[in-house]
Amino acid sequence: MRFSCALETASERIRLVNVISPLIKAGYQLVSQRQEPSSNGGNIIQVVAKSQGAKTQADVIADLSAIDGCTLLKLEIEEDEAAAPVAAPIPSAPTAPAIDEKSVLAAIGARYPDIAEVVTQYKASLPAERRVSAMHELGRKVGGGIYQRDYALGSPLKMSAAISRELVPALKVFSKIKARDHVITLVKCPFCQSSEHSHSGCHFVVGYIEGFLASNPAVGRVRAEETSCGAGSTHVCEFTIVDTL
Repeated sequence: MRFSCALETASERIRLVNVISPLIKAGYQLVSQRQEPSSNGGNIIQVVAKSQGAKTQADVIADLSAIDGCTLLKLEIEEDEAAAPVAAPIPSAPTAPAIDEKSVLAAIGARYPDIAEVVTQYKASLPAERRVSAMHELGRKVGGGIYQRDYALGSPLKMSAAISRELVPALKVFSKIKARDHVITLVKCPFCQSSEHSHSGCHFVVGYIEGFLASNPAVGRVRAEETSCGAGSTHVCEFTIVDTL
C-alpha cells in the first residue's frame, strides 16, 4: 500500500527526522519527504511511503497518529492509481524524489547504533546506478563521524593498533567481529541480511572502515576491500584493509 500524508508538528523543534525515524522503525519504506514551516510555529512534514506486509488503512492511521508531537492533517491511500482522501487536504508542495542523504544521516545520528534498518531503507530508495557509490559515501561519513566523536581526543594510534583497539570495538556494536591482522570479519552482517544477491549494503561497511581510519591522522588514506560476502547465505562478510601510503 502506497500513501501520502501531511503532519503538523507542535513545535519547530520537532523536525523531519522525528517523523521518518518512527516510520522506518514501524516498517515503512520511504519514497519522498519534505519539511516546511507551518503558520502555527511548527513544521509541516509531507511524506510519501509504502507499507510493508499486510498493514491496513487503519494501521497506517494509527502509526501516523502515534508519532509524538504531530497531528495528522491529510492522508491519501493510493490504490489502483487512484487516491482516496481520508482527511481534509492541505495545500501540497513538491516533494523530493528520494530519501536525501542529510535526512538519513540525521536518522542515523538519532538511532545509532541501531541503524541497519535506516541504511537498508536508504539503499532501497536509490537507483541501481547510484547505489554502490552512495552507500560507500554514506559509510565514509558515518565512520568518520564515529571516530571524531569517540576516539579523536586520544593519542592517534598507528594502523595495527587503530584497527584492533578502535575500529574493532566500533564495529562490534553492529555484529560479532573476528579480526586477524588487517582482515575484519562481520558475523551475521546486518547490512546484507535483507539481500539475496546485492552486495551494496556491504559497501556501507567498506566506506565506514575507510572513513573511520582516514579520520585518524596517524593512519591517513586507506582502502578497504570486501573479499567475501555472505549476502543471501551465511551473512558472514570479510573485509581486508590496505594501506595506500
